[in-house]
Amino acid sequence: MGGISAIEARHVSVTHGFPLAWSIIGLSTMPRWVLLALVLPAVLTLASRFPVVPWRPRLVALHVAVFVALSFAHAMLDTWTISFASPQFSVFFPWTARVMRSWYNSMPIIVSMYGAVLVTAWGIGEARERQSRTLRASQLETLLQSARLDSLRAQLQPHFLYNTLNGIAALVSDLQPARAVAAIEQLGELLHASLREDGRDEITIDEELALADRYLSLQAMRFDDRLTYELHVEPAVAECLVPVFLLQPIIENAVIHGLDAGQESITVRIDAIATSRGVELTVQNNGSEVGSRSGGARGHGLGIATTRARLSTAYGQLASLELLPREKGGAVVRIVIPRTQRSRIEREANHPLALVGAS
Repeated sequence: MGGISAIEARHVSVTHGFPLAWSIIGLSTMPRWVLLALVLPAVLTLASRFPVVPWRPRLVALHVAVFVALSFAHAMLDTWTISFASPQFSVFFPWTARVMRSWYNSMPIIVSMYGAVLVTAWGIGEARERQSRTLRASQLETLLQSARLDSLRAQLQPHFLYNTLNGIAALVSDLQPARAVAAIEQLGELLHASLREDGRDEITIDEELALADRYLSLQAMRFDDRLTYELHVEPAVAECLVPVFLLQPIIENAVIHGLDAGQESITVRIDAIATSRGVELTVQNNGSEVGSRSGGARGHGLGIATTRARLSTAYGQLASLELLPREKGGAVVRIVIPRTQRSRIEREANHPLALVGAS
């Protein structure tokens, strides 16, 4: 703005036949713009700290006072610098008259600039408040999501324990004390591994299948040769993360809905492989249904419905769950989740893992 004023003053002086030197022009035009450049950032800080919106008379009065002081300082500086280019004005007009003339002439510029600063301060404040609201909403959503996951996990743990104790009770009723004692010991190890409170909502696929292995070994002890199982994990996905107990209700349904429903024998197979969509987990049996869409038959478990709810809470649209008939009899539950892993530092922080180890 100072440069534009200098060019304008030079053009006017040349047009009137009295070209002024650039040094005189710079001295007579630049100081008032330098004043605004120095003062307006301070006004911006003041307007950010004491905004005029919402309307408060005391703050409006403060800004009016600052505006008047700035405009008169600008007018007096402008009057003093103009005297270098037009010294004759100081002879014919008194100082106060020249200051008032400069004050009126500069009023449109000062008003527009001060108003622009107030609008800028208001915009910055609104942007910060919007960012703060967005952050608070995100934090609340995270807390809500965590609470939902904790609630679902709290439902799964006693449910799993109930079914396992039922299996041990069956051994006792069949007068198989040695196997019942072995099952209780196995259950103790499983509870130590799976129900410990370490603050983690996710574990690796290796750990999840270690839990599955312990549970299935308990059930195999109960049902003897009627139950066999297979676990297959691709090395590429072994360290990928899944919600704790994601597969547990599906595996329970695969076993209990088959054998307790009168199936002579079943084989349960669990696979974890890498796909273009992420990680694919499948649980299948060669007997009756793996589970039901309402969460399991005969009250055996939370099943498909709870697992789908957990996936939706944890991953949204990025995860999917399908319950499909198996070609050679039985059923398959196919779960696809995003492929995520802990960093090396996080893995070292959680080492050693009590979950790792087969029965």
